[in-house]
Amino acid sequence: MAKILRVIEPFFIMELGDTFEYSDNEKMYVSKHNEEFYKMESEKIDEVKSSYKSEFRISAEYAADLIEEGYLEEVSENENKTSFVNVFDEIDTLLEKYKKGMENLEEDTMGLPACVKVEKETVLSNLITLLEHLKSLKK
Repeated sequence: MAKILRVIEPFFIMELGDTFEYSDNEKMYVSKHNEEFYKMESEKIDEVKSSYKSEFRISAEYAADLIEEGYLEEVSENENKTSFVNVFDEIDTLLEKYKKGMENLEEDTMGLPACVKVEKETVLSNLITLLEHLKSLKK
């Protein structure tokens, strides 16, 4: 089985996209989450701090069962390595995706309230406008 597993269907406390990494020492898959929040009020000099840490461990056997049941997927070594992505190529890809979404707007929102269609159209239009502006900055 792969060293890294990704959640594709939420279960227990795990959310879509969370990952487990195999620990050779523990012979288990481990998912760790660390979140911290800090805020300093300027007028009152009040300070707010919070932190959240969690670890979720599952055995390799249970991980295999979760893969079979469709909750987890294996992440390939190639996928795990970050490779260079040209931002302007990514802009072109997203523009194509959102323009296709605009073309299929009627079909995608059929049977839904009119406000859903208007909201989706507004969001897609704003995204397209933003991406076209960013693309225009290319020198």
